[in-house]
Amino acid sequence: MRIPTSGAGMFALMGSLVVGLAFSAVSARAQDLPLAQVLPELILREITLAPTFVGAHVAHFSPLTNEVNNPVIGIVQGFNTQMATQFSTFPLGSSSGGMTYVFDESVGTFTRGSASFGPLFAERALTIGRRKVNAGFTYQHTSYDTFEGQPLDDGSIKFYLTHQDCCHFPDPTTFTDLVEIPDGSRFNPPFEGDLIEAALSVRASTDTMAAFANYGVSDRWDIGLAVPLVSVNLDVGVRARIIRLSTPLAPEVHTFEAGNPAATQALRRSGHASGLGDVVLRTKYRFLGMAAGGLAAAVDVRLPTGDEDELLGTGGVQGKVLLVASNEGGRFGQHVNIGYTVARGDVAGTVAGLSATSLPDEINYSGGLEFIASPRLTLMGDVIGRTLRHAGRLAVASKAFEYSAGASFAGGPGPGCAGVPGRTCTTASFDEFSPRPGNLTLLLGAGGVKFNPVGNWLISASVLFPRTDAGLRSRVTTTVGVDYAF
Repeated sequence: MRIPTSGAGMFALMGSLVVGLAFSAVSARAQDLPLAQVLPELILREITLAPTFVGAHVAHFSPLTNEVNNPVIGIVQGFNTQMATQFSTFPLGSSSGGMTYVFDESVGTFTRGSASFGPLFAERALTIGRRKVNAGFTYQHTSYDTFEGQPLDDGSIKFYLTHQDCCHFPDPTTFTDLVEIPDGSRFNPPFEGDLIEAALSVRASTDTMAAFANYGVSDRWDIGLAVPLVSVNLDVGVRARIIRLSTPLAPEVHTFEAGNPAATQALRRSGHASGLGDVVLRTKYRFLGMAAGGLAAAVDVRLPTGDEDELLGTGGVQGKVLLVASNEGGRFGQHVNIGYTVARGDVAGTVAGLSATSLPDEINYSGGLEFIASPRLTLMGDVIGRTLRHAGRLAVASKAFEYSAGASFAGGPGPGCAGVPGRTCTTASFDEFSPRPGNLTLLLGAGGVKFNPVGNWLISASVLFPRTDAGLRSRVTTTVGVDYAF
């Protein structure tokens, strides 16, 4: 394909590609279960026991099947919704406004408004110039490695499934009357004290190709559009093992394989989805100008065009307002952004039986430096911060599980708890995520280059890296882009 070199030809090419992306992208998935539901279904429903001669305990550790008020459901939902939120709102690399122009009345033509090519993931006050167009593409790859400081792919993250409060058992004082079912404890029958440990392994990555177009309505006002195409890959594995707190003498009560009490259960689900992400509409107005800088206000509106059930979009509307300050002197440029994002909508991945989690509002802030290495090369670094208001945190905490020790067989009284003399009541502690209220602050660093090889072409390359352990993290995110100004 011959690339047009004229302004009109390039505008027609970029315009047709942006419109084509917006209207022809249809989300597609390679699995029967939406990606947003893979993790909760795997942990909360699909871990089942083998039927044995002592009773049908097959689904007694599957909370979604029989006990929707089980605390582990809320923990899994918190984990799942945080992943879904951060998947779909990860910062998007932009090549907008790389070259800026001002009309020089003394010579009657446009001249470069700045020697710098601008920041990577932030805004500067300069606009691209009246009737000027900037259009381009970026490609971004993110592979997620940790969650709240815990490795995602090695089974370090564990969930503990308690036995259903079920069944009937003779009153231990009379051995004739039946107790209430359920009785509000894990002590009666004693075998309810067993646990299943579900060790989680997740491999998740996203690839995003975005088309950008920006137009200078005036020397102070720009409008723009970003259209992302997103590809998501998710591979979730769970290894389950029975922790026999109550049934060490009767291992046949709970087992994954009849006749093999030591058996574990390995489950895995993989999925892929691709399609249109959330389209972003942009505008920026510079209300205070100075040489190569000034103050500007910017507004981004993120539309719910991506399929939230497949983690391609947020499922809601987000509106971000930014105050932008920037300056340039000598070989250095500086920029600072402060803003607020209002969100409306619910996060995908809600577990059945629980209330949906609302998309959080955000406080946005960023700042950075640009170094003009040569007229064709700009080096830059940014710090990008987001505070997700009332999003909550998940922190690893030691949790105590009570049980009745020494149950010798299913249905038999054995030693136990529930205030009966002569019985032993004890606890076992395990580390598990625990929900905590509050804000979630995500901080990223960015570094990269923008290079002008010829004419009005601009090539960019950058890396993003986390500065804290909070939330869902990628060790490094790479972004490359190309854009053209005319």
